[in-house]
Amino acid sequence: MARKRPDVMKTLADARPRELDPDHLAGSERARHDLIAILAGAPEGPEGPRSARSVRPFTWRWALPVAATAAVAGVLVATLPQGGSDTRDAHGSGATGGPTTGSPRHTPENGRVALLNVAARVDRAADEGTYWQTTTRSAWVGVVDHSGSLFAVVSSETQRWSFGVRPGTRSLWVSGIDATTRPRTERDKARWRAAGSPEELTLAHSGKGGRLGLRMEVGARKRPMVDRINSGDRIAALGPRNVTYEDLRKLPGDSTKLEKVLADLYEEDGGSEIRGRTEWMWRQAANLINLPVRAEVRAAAYRVIAGLPGIRSLGEVTDPLGRKGAGFALPATDRPDYGTARSELIVDPATGALLSDQEVLTEPDAKAAEAGLTAGTVVNYTATVTSEWTDRQLKTPEQPE
Repeated sequence: MARKRPDVMKTLADARPRELDPDHLAGSERARHDLIAILAGAPEGPEGPRSARSVRPFTWRWALPVAATAAVAGVLVATLPQGGSDTRDAHGSGATGGPTTGSPRHTPENGRVALLNVAARVDRAADEGTYWQTTTRSAWVGVVDHSGSLFAVVSSETQRWSFGVRPGTRSLWVSGIDATTRPRTERDKARWRAAGSPEELTLAHSGKGGRLGLRMEVGARKRPMVDRINSGDRIAALGPRNVTYEDLRKLPGDSTKLEKVLADLYEEDGGSEIRGRTEWMWRQAANLINLPVRAEVRAAAYRVIAGLPGIRSLGEVTDPLGRKGAGFALPATDRPDYGTARSELIVDPATGALLSDQEVLTEPDAKAAEAGLTAGTVVNYTATVTSEWTDRQLKTPEQPE
């Protein structure tokens, strides 16, 4: 008796992601928009209207997983400022999160389609250990007003995160590794020296409750800080909630269901500092990509981002550590400390690894322009250097004398 041949088309249809199901997309406004954008060969629409909402002078990348630290004593759910544009001291070649040798050199210009391609390539290796550990390099640019003289400085540091997922393990955050604050350019250095080389600096834009200050630092003088970031079995923050590893493992790998989870958390997190629903969803989905979640959840997070209004593909770009990747951006919005800027993600399109989450200036305000910042300046970034499972806890860095 002849063996029945498999129905290849049925097999392919069964394997197709829900987001690409013609029955799901057929006739929809989204499908027509995508088709028009692809045929036109242009980015996905103009940047949307700018928001005039007042925000803190930093963007917010990482959710500080749970425990109180010296900076946020008593606060369980908190967020951390990320960094800016100086890449001269950035390091981390050979990063686990870096692009592979065979990474595609080009991506579709339509932002949604390009991100769906990334989601389909997320590394599905079933790997797990005792600790999920990441190393990031971040920097941010500040505009300083010292006695009427405006100049820019850049603060940068390396951070390490270790999420203990087994009962009885500890989760640690090491910050301030190789931390520096220094003039951004030679022009800024000259202005800083002309102002008397002050070590105590005041930012040009006011923060809540008064003026914001910082101090010139060099890595050799800065002591890294080690903080415990778990509270019992709760190891991370997801929106306004502190969650356990089991909570993270239970997140749905279906993008529609994951979007619903995040949308409910957004409504719960009514007092969030992040600008509006679109950027809140962007931040939380991007945060999930670097947390100890299943590969299916990482892929779903990219699909959630792909569905946000105004998402644009930037094509092939270079991240602050010099790695090639595919860039994606939200429409620009007001940043009271810079002018207007847009949020960007740079990912490895071959593996789905998140390389950099950053903020790029699109139009400087008067003070930023006087300090030498121009459109295209990366004023804030967090680049993922490594991201991996391991069975060994972090080694505490040596404390300088």
